Amino acid sequence: MQRRDFFKNLGVAAGSVAIYQNSYSIPATGAGRAQKIRFGMITDLHHLQFGQEEVRRLGGFMDDVVKTNPDFIIQCGDFCRHTRSEGIMAQWNRFKGPKYHVLGNHDMDYCSKETIMEFWGMPKRYYSFDQGGFHFVIMDRNFLKEDDGRLTHYDTSNWGKLPSPKRSFTDQEQLDWLRTDLLQARFPVVVFMHQPVYLTDFYDEIGNADEILKIFDEVNFKASQSGSAAKVVTVFMGHDHDDRYGQRNGVHYFIVNSATYVYTKGGAYYYKDPLYAFVTLDTTGKMTLEGRSTIYAPAAAENVTSRFPTRISDHEVRL
Repeated sequence: MQRRDFFKNLGVAAGSVAIYQNSYSIPATGAGRAQKIRFGMITDLHHLQFGQEEVRRLGGFMDDVVKTNPDFIIQCGDFCRHTRSEGIMAQWNRFKGPKYHVLGNHDMDYCSKETIMEFWGMPKRYYSFDQGGFHFVIMDRNFLKEDDGRLTHYDTSNWGKLPSPKRSFTDQEQLDWLRTDLLQARFPVVVFMHQPVYLTDFYDEIGNADEILKIFDEVNFKASQSGSAAKVVTVFMGHDHDDRYGQRNGVHYFIVNSATYVYTKGGAYYYKDPLYAFVTLDTTGKMTLEGRSTIYAPAAAENVTSRFPTRISDHEVRL
């Protein structure tokens, strides 16, 4: 089954949700007074892809955002289209604080990167910023590797013409920027991207993930040698509509579950309530993740529920 066929038929509803709280140890900055920063995160809403009520689903997240007032919010891709998405943007813009976007492949189903970025008000396709004693990096993994070796932008569903091993690449310009940006960072680094570089079951669709991981390894090794706290500590990823956590070379990796549904060989299975998370980072060396949990609606078979949890799960990790 091709990856482009993996996502079909959303279901919708918003309602009460359960909270999962997870604690992770990360390196303290060792600089200045202790700081905390809290952000809200949602991914893979897939508005308009299947004509469901994603506005109401996003509204469940935004109700919580407005109520709790985090320092910023971020969506990790496959968010909405550039037309007929005014309701989505009206919900998104209910929050008056900083709002950040990550490009996902389905965001270019019907347009170019430039078009969807303009619609979102996203100035750059990859970028970074400092806030609350942490350095945040947003990446664009939406490149194709043509038969002649050239990398070209995802644009108007053009990934469909190429097999999975030629998708989800990152361009050299961005890789060069990433290495420089991380080496110049002053604080622990948190990275957001859509397509995973680790933990995924789609082993043939990770593009040049090895080049990104190599950069993370190099930067963290140099930081360890110099005693710097400016290491990559956490990477948040979407795309797979799954709930996964793992460590690689001291870095915490998360595949963040879809807000909406999972798709298997047996078809689409919808979450009753929207899934999303709030993350609190503490410069003393702690990260807390508050996820949401729901059920399938309608109910799914046991082989689906046992493999694909309807939550952003509860974990505790100590170093």
